[in-house]
Amino acid sequence: MKPFSFQTTIENQFDYICKRAIEDERKNYFKYLSRISKYEVSFSNTNDYLINQFSTIDNYSSDLQIFRLNDFNIGVESDLLSEALRNLTDKKRNIILLYYFIDMSDTEIAELLKLNRSTVYRHRTSGLAFIKKFMEEHTE
Repeated sequence: MKPFSFQTTIENQFDYICKRAIEDERKNYFKYLSRISKYEVSFSNTNDYLINQFSTIDNYSSDLQIFRLNDFNIGVESDLLSEALRNLTDKKRNIILLYYFIDMSDTEIAELLKLNRSTVYRHRTSGLAFIKKFMEEHTE
């Protein structure tokens, strides 16, 4: 066998192995694409619940109605609720803000405002009834 033909044989074998490796890699890639396509969903076919899981909403303090109470700044997002709270007496508004936004109990509110616990409860329930009535009247 001549050195030239031996060199050509080695080159041909190497060429074949390279082409085979590239072809196998191409097949593997198409298998991979086939596997992931089973789990992929078109963005236009997704429902709102799934899309909302990947979104975020920026909240700014300028979007809130701020109520100042002792050492607390309480932000209320709903304009209708903040309007209803503004129509309450100061005592009822303070009790509702402390109970629902600061998560204080009736006993803690009574101690803070120097009231009887039953008075706090009465003001809270009557304030909620007023807010409910106000919001029902003003909803569109």
